[in-house]
Amino acid sequence: MTPRTIAKCFLMLVMVAFSSNCSTVKGWFGKNKTDERPPEVLAEEGIKNLKKKKYDDAIETFEKVRDRYPYSEQALLSQLKVADAYFFKKKYEEAYQAYREFEKLHPTNKAVPYCIYREGQSFYRQRSTIDRDQTYTLKAIDEFKRLKQKYPDSEYIAKADVYLSRCRKDLAEHEFYVAEFYYKTKRYQAAIDRYQALMQDYPEFPKNAEAKGRIQECQELLAAKDKPQGILSKVTSIFDARW
Repeated sequence: MTPRTIAKCFLMLVMVAFSSNCSTVKGWFGKNKTDERPPEVLAEEGIKNLKKKKYDDAIETFEKVRDRYPYSEQALLSQLKVADAYFFKKKYEEAYQAYREFEKLHPTNKAVPYCIYREGQSFYRQRSTIDRDQTYTLKAIDEFKRLKQKYPDSEYIAKADVYLSRCRKDLAEHEFYVAEFYYKTKRYQAAIDRYQALMQDYPEFPKNAEAKGRIQECQELLAAKDKPQGILSKVTSIFDARW
C-alpha cells in the first residue's frame, strides 16, 4: 500500500467519524477535553462570572461543580448561586424554582431565610399593574409572611416588611380601581361592596376618604333610582282603588 493510499484511507476514516459525530475524533483535536479543575477553582470562576453579569457562563460553571463534585462544600454554594444567577438574569420563575429546590433539599441550612426572601422577591418582580390580576402580588405576600413566621429574627425581616407594605398598597389600589370601574359603569351596589371591602381590609389606604364619599354617592344614586318606581306604584294603587 502506497503512502498516498494510506493518506486517502486515513482521510476517509476521519470524514466518517465526523459525520457520525464521533467524540473520539474531537478528542484527537483537543475539543472534548474534560475540565479537571477542582471545585474551588470552578466555584471561584462562577462567582467572577456572576459579578461580571455573565449569567449564562456562571450557571454553566456552577452546574459543573454541582454535577461533578456533588458532595463538596462548593456544590452547596453552587446550587444557591445558580438561583442567584437566574434571579439577576430576570428569569424569575426559574429563580423561584431553584431557591425552592435548595430550601427543600437543605431545610436546616442557614441560607434558607435568604431563599424564602428571594422567593418572595421573585413573585414580586412578576406582579402585574393594578388593573390586572394580582396573583403574583398575593404569592409574594405569602412568601414574605412565611419568612416572618418561620424566621422572625432574620436579617431579611425589615426588607420583607417593606415589600409587604408595597404589596398591600398594590392590592388596595387594585380594589379601588375595580370599585371605580363599577361606579363609572353605574353598577352602584357592586361599587359599594368593593369600597366597603377596601376600607375594611386596608384601613391605612390614603384614598379611603374618597372611597367613603363614593359610598355615600352610590347610595344616593341607588335611592334616586328606586324613588320614581315607588311614586309610580303609589299612583297605580290610587288609580286601581278608584276603578
